Parts: sequence; C-alpha cells; structure tokens
Amino acid sequence: MQQQRPPLLSPKRLKEALIRGAIWAFIGLLYAMLFVFFAAFSDYWQLPIDPLLFAGVLAGTLGALIYSSMRLAVLMTVIISPICIFYFILASHPVNVLYLLLLVSVLGAIIGAMYGVFSMGSRVNRADAKTLAGFSAGWLASLGYLLLSSFTDVLALSTIVALMCPVTGIIYVSLVPGFIKLYDNLLPPVGDGLIVGIGVSGFVALSFFVMISSVDSNVAGPLLAALEVIQLTLPGAAIGGILGGGFAGILSGILLTDWQDL
Repeated sequence: MQQQRPPLLSPKRLKEALIRGAIWAFIGLLYAMLFVFFAAFSDYWQLPIDPLLFAGVLAGTLGALIYSSMRLAVLMTVIISPICIFYFILASHPVNVLYLLLLVSVLGAIIGAMYGVFSMGSRVNRADAKTLAGFSAGWLASLGYLLLSSFTDVLALSTIVALMCPVTGIIYVSLVPGFIKLYDNLLPPVGDGLIVGIGVSGFVALSFFVMISSVDSNVAGPLLAALEVIQLTLPGAAIGGILGGGFAGILSGILLTDWQDL
C-alpha cells in the first residue's frame, strides 16, 4: 500500500521541502562551479563549439558523475586535497595544470576502481547510468536555452546558471530512473568506481588550481586570462546556482515528486 503524503503546507512537508532545497542548493553550487570553469576554458581555447553549450553539457555530465556516489566523492576529496596542496608547494611556477590533472586522474582511477571492487552495496555501480542521464539532461537544457536565447537579450552568466541549473536537474530527475533500468550494467563496478574517481579527482585539482591562482597569479602562467574570467564570474554564478537549485528543490518538495531511491 502506497504511503500517503502529508498535506501541502504541513510542517512535515515543509521540513522535507527545506531539506530537499538544501540538497539542491549544494548541487546548484557544484553545477555553477563546473559551468563557469568549462565556459571560461572553452572560450580561452577557442573551441569550435558555443561555450555555453559546452559548459552546460559538461556541467550536467560531471555533476551527475560526482553526485552518483557521494561517499566515494568525499573519500576522493580527502585523499586528493593534500596531494594538490603539496604539488602546488613543491612545483615550480607557473604550474603545469595538465600534469597535475594527469597525476590525480591516475590516482583517482586506482582508488575509485578499488572502491568499486571492495565496497559492497555502494551506489557507485549506477554511476554509468547516472552519468549518461546527466549528459542527456545537459544537452537538452543547453540546447533549449540556446534556442530561447535567440529571442531574448544577452543574459548575465549568473542568470543563465540560475535558469539552467534547475532545468537540468528536473530533466535529470525525470530521465535517471529509465537510464538506470537500461544502462545499470553498462560498466562493471570497477569501471563505475574508476570514472567517478577520475571525475572527482579532476574537479578537486581544478578547484585548487583556481583558488591558489587567485592568491598567487604566478601559478596560473598562460592560463591567467581564463582564471581572471573565472574569478570575475564565479561569485555571481554560485549565487545563481544556489538560488536556482534551492528554489527548484523546495518547489519539488512541496508540489511535485517523492524522494527517489537511486
């Protein structure tokens, strides 16, 4: 028998909505950071793709990958963070960020693969399906925004993030149950852990690179122009992601869906 949900404005429903809003706000912050990073580097490297499309797709993909196993994400953050700190202390300036990303990706792959093998009952074994769902949600949200933007004035990046983050999240939530049914066994657990380990390690290393470069510009080297764009746009985008994600989470908790056990 299906459990009846509490009334719309009951204290229990409001508490549930606030908890969900806090979770979605955290996801919004993660999405905003990824979006700003990828948009800035896409523009800096002059990739033959719209920076907002590039950023929206990869933010949705990598955000879903990181969130697919939060226990492994926390473990990787604890391990990779001190490695990044010692790397920046010992390395000559400017820092070779590609070498750093390669180093932490190898370590992340090894640790993530071991986690996938030895962690029984972990949700990391659904990382493949969740990542594909995030990729699809990112594509749909980004394409939708680009189509609509042709009829409107140019929006600030913070507004773009505030709009695209909840839309991407809602599309992801609607797609992920079907993707889990179809692609849950696309990779073995060792492969699921490996891709999560690489994704989290790369994100942590890139975040440290941005933070330390904001204190010591000599670290950035030729990437200084891209990092200046990130430092300029990240605060507003983070606020947009938190507000957009938090609002969508509260609204879904009050009006729309039950919790999904994924």
